[in-house]
Amino acid sequence: MSYNEQETRFFLIDPVLRDKGYTDHQRIKMETPAPVEPTGPKGRRRKGPGRTDYLLCVQVGDLPKPLPVGVLEAKKESEDPLKGMQQAKGYADCQRFEVKYVFSTNGHRYGEFDFFTNLQAGLFPFADFPTHPDLTARYARDTGIDITRPEMAMLFQADSPAWSLTRYYQDAAIRAAFEKIILCRQQGQPARVLLTLATGSGKTIIATNLLWRLGQAGQLPKPALFLCDRDELREQAYDKLSAAFGSNARIVKSEKGGNAAVNARIHIATYQTLGLDDEDEGFASFLSQHYGEDAFSVIIIDECHRSAWGKWSEVLRRNPNAIHIGLTATPRKLQESTQATAEDKEITANNHKYFGEPVYEYTLIQAQEDGYLAACEIVKRKADIDKRKFTKAEILAAGVKDIRTGKPLTEADLTKDEYTGKDFDDELFIELRTPAMCQDLFGLLCQNGGPEQKVIIFCNREIHADRVVMHMNNLYARWCKDKGQTPKDHYAFKCMGGPNNGADMIEPMRGSGERAFIACTVDLLEAGVDIERLNAVVFFRYLQSPIKFYQMVGRGTRIHEETQKYKFWLYDYTDVTNLFGTEFITKPPRPRGGGGDDGGGDGPEPPLPPEPPTVAEIGGHYVTVTPQGRFILTSRNGRDTPIPVDEYRREVIHRVLHEAHNLHEFRQLWIETRKRHSLINHLLGDNFSPEVIREIDQMTDFDLYDFFGHHGYHARALRRTERGDLYVSGNAGWFETMDSKAATVLKGLGRQFALGGTEALETPVLWDVPEIKLAGGLDALRKVGKPVDVMHEAKGRLFGV
Repeated sequence: MSYNEQETRFFLIDPVLRDKGYTDHQRIKMETPAPVEPTGPKGRRRKGPGRTDYLLCVQVGDLPKPLPVGVLEAKKESEDPLKGMQQAKGYADCQRFEVKYVFSTNGHRYGEFDFFTNLQAGLFPFADFPTHPDLTARYARDTGIDITRPEMAMLFQADSPAWSLTRYYQDAAIRAAFEKIILCRQQGQPARVLLTLATGSGKTIIATNLLWRLGQAGQLPKPALFLCDRDELREQAYDKLSAAFGSNARIVKSEKGGNAAVNARIHIATYQTLGLDDEDEGFASFLSQHYGEDAFSVIIIDECHRSAWGKWSEVLRRNPNAIHIGLTATPRKLQESTQATAEDKEITANNHKYFGEPVYEYTLIQAQEDGYLAACEIVKRKADIDKRKFTKAEILAAGVKDIRTGKPLTEADLTKDEYTGKDFDDELFIELRTPAMCQDLFGLLCQNGGPEQKVIIFCNREIHADRVVMHMNNLYARWCKDKGQTPKDHYAFKCMGGPNNGADMIEPMRGSGERAFIACTVDLLEAGVDIERLNAVVFFRYLQSPIKFYQMVGRGTRIHEETQKYKFWLYDYTDVTNLFGTEFITKPPRPRGGGGDDGGGDGPEPPLPPEPPTVAEIGGHYVTVTPQGRFILTSRNGRDTPIPVDEYRREVIHRVLHEAHNLHEFRQLWIETRKRHSLINHLLGDNFSPEVIREIDQMTDFDLYDFFGHHGYHARALRRTERGDLYVSGNAGWFETMDSKAATVLKGLGRQFALGGTEALETPVLWDVPEIKLAGGLDALRKVGKPVDVMHEAKGRLFGV
């Protein structure tokens, strides 16, 4: 009997690693939570553990923390060490864990992938695995980093005690940043670093621990500046940074004629505070008054995709010798402009051009696979009228009115010759469109968890948000009346900038489960607002910018353990999910005074355009909303891709048919526990969850055996209760041939299958079920034959009915 993966690690791998000089301190077990799946209204964590690997580290002297340079994947003893270890996977693992070498072993032999050569090698005897000194020398040689030099101490520092439980990718991002800083200094170049991580992955914690480690290594001789563009982001950064640095982290603001952060090590500011958004005569007033040239050791620019052009670059120009670090979830690639000034070219909005390629990337799909961010199910809907085009003549003939005053509009009031779906509920309101979309959305919320969910609806403009709020509140009031319950406070509310415009409802939406459920906004909640319990993101708004889209989607990605939220719904009424997987390319900013673009530009949050003096509305058009399909968000060829449910199902079934070509082969596979687990693990390893499709197909009352049998082999699907009952009634003759207690045990299998399916027959608690235990359990089966053989026959009869 060969060892399983856990036993292989303990009995075969650990002893060799210890002999090779990898102490417990230099051999870190890296474990992730179980992945999340978009099953049910709130999703769930997959059963069983997450990923477990070893991070192999190098150590210098008595510095606080070892440096991971390799990952060792343990396989069970009987498995080929090279299984699944293709070049693409090796390269991806090197990037994901920020290591230079990937090893794989079954305890007897090992293979490896080298990031520098992009070559795979092996198999070799595991007894010949590199020693700790050999791996240390190899790392130094391959990277060109002399880890014994004092300035390399930043690589070996521990995290702040306030944020010591960092996730592997957060640590990897910091290490990648430090390696870039070290190499830039060795080459005499300014240190410029770009980190790209999915929204919700903890970029501010990364920034905090990065600064902490630099400080511990003596690399912060001057203060550090954390720069953002919104008050909400500034407050969140202060919470994280002050937890680590205490009073040495302060918010930059005027206080008694001076700078409140003057004596702090960490300065936290918005561009506005520094005067970087002032007009020419007051430009950078606070910055120039309170900070000299080269005032900072490090400048961290939060959400740099949104704020990487414009006058704020003055803070970088004044600090050329500081380390400049950009944090973003959506790096921008800027189309070249032939009209760009020399100044624009010097520091451009192109993050890649200014900071260089990202030294570390961690995507939404990776975070979902690791169990750190919520899974996503996409529901696409479409108002049929959005396919229409209305000419100016048609609109005038329909009796167009001003939506605010009700007064008739003239041809001069209409700015376009033709209006399409992207103009609806923006420049032209169709009287019944918003009510129909709200009615459809409310129905979906009721179907998928109930109406009292935390939801953000992105609208076209404020006047649109006002109407969405009204209709959602009316629908909720009618629902409460029908249910005989008291409506909860502030069900739907507008959330816009400015005083008394709903921004004060963000906190109750974030913290309370009893009020503030539906936030209707345009841009305010696009970024910088963490609402972990958010259940759904809704698009009533058309978008062209993938940057803006990803930021909006990111509002729903956080997991909320308290409410068991592991999934968020994305309700798409405007085809915005077509932006998944697109390049983050936008047009260059227009010259000053040239106006804004149509959604492609994401500068430092310019104010929304003022509401036009007249907004047209026409009636007389019936509106229906039709389903456009359900989609599972997954990764294809390195891109985030919504896969239609039908295609996802076909992919799952194709893999099953590859393993078992007919129903008989499939039945034999299913009965064998090891083979069945191998099949399921193969599907899950390829990011396909049969549980997801079973739930979407409303087959949760069926065992996976019947789900696969129905879709793959066109067999009649039986519910668990039906199959369990038929097994008992159809095998009466077999039961009569054996001892009555053995028959009782075997009949009990049918009843347990009806309750829990195949898995219920293979859990140790099966033998603690009262009727089975009282009948003698395994001892009773021994009167019929070997229990293993008897159980095998019973399963054959169960799945053969």
